[in-house]
Amino acid sequence: MNSLVNEIQALEKEIDTLLADPENPFDTLPERVSTHQALLAKLIESLDGAAPDTDTLDLLQHAQAKIAEWTKQAIEEREETRQTLLNLAQGRKARSKY
Repeated sequence: MNSLVNEIQALEKEIDTLLADPENPFDTLPERVSTHQALLAKLIESLDGAAPDTDTLDLLQHAQAKIAEWTKQAIEEREETRQTLLNLAQGRKARSKY
């Protein structure tokens, strides 16, 4: 279980680094997030229905907070991209009128 915990924590750091880098094209991000989710599922599966210990519960709560943070960032990025595309489309439309 410790190796799963270490992998999950390493992936969280990697995902945070990818999201913080404005030059990152995000091409590896979906794979990293999917791997993170798969590892969390494995960790939960390894509990085999037993209640998690305090450290595992803390890790799961932390992972839940990270996923919420990443989702919020993704929504903000999507909105920024949408607004940029809208501005570009309006600029093209304005240029075509003149």
